[in-house]
Amino acid sequence: MSFARLVVDLDSVSANYRRFVDASAGLAGAVVKADAYGLGMEAVAQRLKTEGCEHFFVATPEEGFALKSVVNEGAVYVFSGPPDADTAMAFALANIVPVLNSREQIGLWKRQNGAPAALQVDTGMQRLGFDPEELAPTMLEGIELVLLMSHLACANEPQHPQNEKQVYIFSRVCEDFPGIETSFGNSAGTLNGTQYQGGITRPGIGLYGGNPYLDKANDFRNAAVFEAQVVQRRRVNAGESVGYGAKYVAPHNVEIAIVGVGYADGVSRVLSGKGQLAHNGARLSVLGEIGMDLIHVDVTDDPSISVGDWLEVFGATVTLDEVAEMTGTSGYEILSRIGPRVSRVYV
Repeated sequence: MSFARLVVDLDSVSANYRRFVDASAGLAGAVVKADAYGLGMEAVAQRLKTEGCEHFFVATPEEGFALKSVVNEGAVYVFSGPPDADTAMAFALANIVPVLNSREQIGLWKRQNGAPAALQVDTGMQRLGFDPEELAPTMLEGIELVLLMSHLACANEPQHPQNEKQVYIFSRVCEDFPGIETSFGNSAGTLNGTQYQGGITRPGIGLYGGNPYLDKANDFRNAAVFEAQVVQRRRVNAGESVGYGAKYVAPHNVEIAIVGVGYADGVSRVLSGKGQLAHNGARLSVLGEIGMDLIHVDVTDDPSISVGDWLEVFGATVTLDEVAEMTGTSGYEILSRIGPRVSRVYV
């Protein structure tokens, strides 16, 4: 039994995907790596498939093989490409499309008898992919190239000069590969305009209710509520301490709830002593240090809260973006770090 759950609203995932379909000049794919950003790759991919999504992107070979069994008729692309000959052969047999990022990977894929592949160009991330200066179409002889792609570094800041620089570099590379489908835009890039998209867009965080932008309000539908159960309620007298390190000392008598979730489940210790959980729209202060498995919250003002009740870690009241800001990170990290002990429930 788990004391924590992530309640995933698949209708909201669908609604968010349809926004990208409407914004895309070509096709809208979906990035479902990292277990669909923590929401559950299998359930999310199945729902997106019913919405007409035919292009799915993951990061690792293991994710690719797992996804292919779910969306057998859809195209599955693996960003990392094949790390070795055995994996390359397994990709080809499973009809998984590797994203080739190096001369070594091209060499591995040429042994797969013309199986389809994607090619990644580094236009400014300094991450995976070919330097545009070293790339030539002749390098791909014997390979069925079905997709040319790159990745935007600063799409979450639409006015950043890096965006236009990357568009220019990518467009120059595309001229050397006429007739090859392209993929460029992430969530923000897709919304920023057609020049940032390519023929197949790759939305990720927006599908899951996160904010693709740094300086704009989030108007995507919330797709997940992270909740945990109260496992005990107790009274703390004035002068008594709470939790590891005795960091919190009660200034007066308080009622606390012990909640069955902790940093092993993805709740950042940065929220110790300053975070909030919620119950029926009311916010409850986190007291003391967040433990591996448990959190203390102040429930003095709500005598109705009892063992077995579910408290919101983030969701409608304490939003994902708020938690990200408070912990100094992003919605991407908050979602993808939700641990395997947390049950996924689909509504």
